[in-house]
Parts: sequence; C-alpha cells; structure tokens
Amino acid sequence: MRIALIHNPTSRRNRHDGNEFYQAGRERLGNLCISVHHEGKLLDHVRQLHEAGVELIVLNGGDGTVSAALSAIEQVYPLDRLPAIAVLPSGNTNLIASDVGFGLRGPEALDRLFSERPFRSSMRAPIRLTWPGAPERRPVLGMFGGCTGYARAVRIAHSPTVLKFAPHNLAVVLTLVSSIASLVLRRSRQKWLQGNPLRWQKKGAEDAEKTLQGNGQSFIFLVTALEKLSNGIWPFWESGTNRHGFHFLNVSAFPKRLSGALLHLLRGRVPDWLRNHPDYVSDLVNKGMMLETDSEFVLDGEVFPAAADGRLMLERGPLFRFLQA
Repeated sequence: MRIALIHNPTSRRNRHDGNEFYQAGRERLGNLCISVHHEGKLLDHVRQLHEAGVELIVLNGGDGTVSAALSAIEQVYPLDRLPAIAVLPSGNTNLIASDVGFGLRGPEALDRLFSERPFRSSMRAPIRLTWPGAPERRPVLGMFGGCTGYARAVRIAHSPTVLKFAPHNLAVVLTLVSSIASLVLRRSRQKWLQGNPLRWQKKGAEDAEKTLQGNGQSFIFLVTALEKLSNGIWPFWESGTNRHGFHFLNVSAFPKRLSGALLHLLRGRVPDWLRNHPDYVSDLVNKGMMLETDSEFVLDGEVFPAAADGRLMLERGPLFRFLQA
C-alpha cells in the first residue's frame, strides 16, 4: 500500500511539536509527505497523490484539516477507488479523531503505519454540504456541524478574545457555559432563544415536505455523520450508527423545559417525554435534506456564509475507510 502524509503546520499541536514529525515523515515518504495549510494548494497536492497511486492518506491535523482533505479527495479520486484515511489528532478540535482516529501521533504513528501488522478499520460516510443556488461554491465534506444557535456559539468561540485565553476545545466549553448563562438575563435570553428562521425538506420523491415544529424558528440545529462524540455527549435520539444515514437535532425557538432537556442531551440520554416533545426533533436522514435559513452554517469548525437564497443541501457523502492502530 502506497502511503502519503498531509501535514498541517498551523494545527495547534503541530505548532507545539515543532517541525520534527514533518521531517521524520519526509525521511520515510519523500515527496509524498506534504506540508500544506492552504485549501487551494491542497487540491493540487491531492491530484499529485492520485497520479502517484497513493492508497492511504494520513492526515495530521484537526477536524478542519480532515474536512478539507476529504473534500479534495472526493473531487479527485474515483468514488470506487477512494484511498483509506488515517487521522492523527493534532488540531484545535478533534471530534473526528475521537470517533475514527488512528490512535497514535508522532514517530510512533509512523512506525505503526510501516509495520506489517494489519489495521482495524471503520467505515464512515461524511455529510456533503452544497448550495443549490450557488453552483460556483465547491461542495464540502464534513462530520459535524450545525447552524442557528450553534453557528452563533462557534463565532464567539472563534473570536480572538476567547482564543487568546483558551485552547479551542476549552473555548467551546466556555462559550456553551456563557451562552447558557446568557439565558438568565432577559435581553440576551430573548436574543438567543428567538433563534433564526429554519425549514427543511427531506430529499426523495417518497418523502412528503416537512417543516420544523413551532413557528419555523430554530434555537439550535446540529447534524453529524459520526457514531460518537467526546465525553459521552450524544444529543440525538438514535444510537450512533452511520450505516443508514446521518443524524440531526433541531431545538425550536423558545423551547419548553430547556434546562431539563440540556441535562439529558449532554449525558446522551433521551427520556420519553423529550423524545415526544414537539420542541425537540431528531431523526436519521438516509439521503439528504434541503435547509432554508438565513443562518451561517458551520461544518467541522469552518464557518460558511448563508447563500443569497438561503438554501443549502445536506447529503450523505461517499463511504471512506478510516484505519486505526
């Protein structure tokens, strides 16, 4: 199996590690060890890997690096001959690695990759994000995202003020805490709870049009193609299987019993009252869904502006094989 390594030098843990791992990769892989952090250049590099017959691409970065690489791979490789993927957790956020990561970093990961022992593997189909009214925008593949309140929280977490004092994982936690705290104050509570307009229609002729419960306003919308998240959090009704589609959760604007719902969602538990409550909707999507919203959409930490017509499509992407040590 021919191996290549894509190394993101700007990922948080890679910055702390210095250049040592990249140099070790160059010694073993030569020109198939690539240091890149610009998405435009990444597409050209992936073309070179395809032409070189690379069958395994090792991604040394965080969720954003994995998303950008999978998006480029889908554009370049034939869908019936996609390379295997190994994810080394080195970024600001590593949700993908917590589910399908290789499990090792640094020289130890290189030694394992070149050993003769067989690998374990997991199959995942990422979510493909497109904008039907803006065909000039390239499709993006990713594993975890959302909009409305989630996009607002990520914007705060990405602010220089927050990132200056906390790593991204901690910044997200601080953002969630401050967001929940903001619900105590009437002015900020109204702003957060009123959410954004959001409606959806499931893809497929057999599916009747469905709109969100309530008044079509969403407090928070989440979607994932992963089978587990960090720290036991699982805010979706069904168990974490990617075999039949991706998961979504929508919480309507001004939801009732929000405090109790948050306690259950953060612990990955869904009592009957929550499962049947009209303000909380979760389901599996096996083909895709069209969203209509004025909110930005966040996928694997990257913030994408809303299209002029407000429409975006979420579809099940191609099936990738993720190797694990």
